[in-house]
Amino acid sequence: MNLSQLYYFKKLAEVQHYTKAAKELYITQPTLSNSISQLEKELGIPLFERENRAVRLTQYGKEFHAHVTEALNALDKGIDIAHEHVKSLSGTIEVGTVYTIQGDYLPALIAAYRARYGCNITINVSQGLTTPLIEDLELGRYEIVFAARVPDKPDLTFVPVLSHQLVAIMHDTHPLARFDELSFRDLAGQSLYSYPPQTPVGREVELIAQAHDVSLSSPHYNDEITLGSMVQANPTAVGLALNTIGLSPFKNLAVKPISDVPNDFHTVCLVYKTNAFKSRALENFIAFVKDPP
Repeated sequence: MNLSQLYYFKKLAEVQHYTKAAKELYITQPTLSNSISQLEKELGIPLFERENRAVRLTQYGKEFHAHVTEALNALDKGIDIAHEHVKSLSGTIEVGTVYTIQGDYLPALIAAYRARYGCNITINVSQGLTTPLIEDLELGRYEIVFAARVPDKPDLTFVPVLSHQLVAIMHDTHPLARFDELSFRDLAGQSLYSYPPQTPVGREVELIAQAHDVSLSSPHYNDEITLGSMVQANPTAVGLALNTIGLSPFKNLAVKPISDVPNDFHTVCLVYKTNAFKSRALENFIAFVKDPP
């Protein structure tokens, strides 16, 4: 038994297909098949049930996979620590994020992280909305995400990192555009558009609107860019939106603070699986986000 066999076994267990696993391992399919057969022979147990080129773990294979994964993760972390000691920490971090922090916060954070730990770390960033980002984090597509807090997620850690203000937006010819600040009393009776109530920010807006006896209109919009464009195109409409970079492209859009709403209305969090394996690069990134320079 050798390390290559264990890495081959782990990859095959993950993708459950000989051809796909061999391609990702940059080896031939016969090499992979022979390696797994030798491993099974040495252990004296069947690790996979075969269905042509597709496979699935046997009960013995599931138990062995848990121990192999733990051992290889520990080995990979040891290698990362050794590299860190000679200032060459490397690896890849898969990040999912809401787009609202990509204008200033996230680029500055990544630049500062690389300045401290070097440029050998690859940080892949993908954009999305909070709910699918959290779902993909749970499925393992991402290692961390920046998103809104979602309730009933006991296996996830949420760390607040920044907040956004809720503002009223309208065309600059709208009667309310002449005021420097508005209240929910001013907004009563207006056609108010905002986010879908099934989203985290949509629920927050709906609750504060209900608390001030203000009704929201349909349809709803998922992001500030869409909301801003729809409001700018309708001179009688008013939107309740987060004050983010998504509103900046609209030249004829008036953005007004709302006196009844705290400036830190909506919080964006760093989110990660509490007990999942974390590479040294990821551990350092999480610590860096929690305690930036």
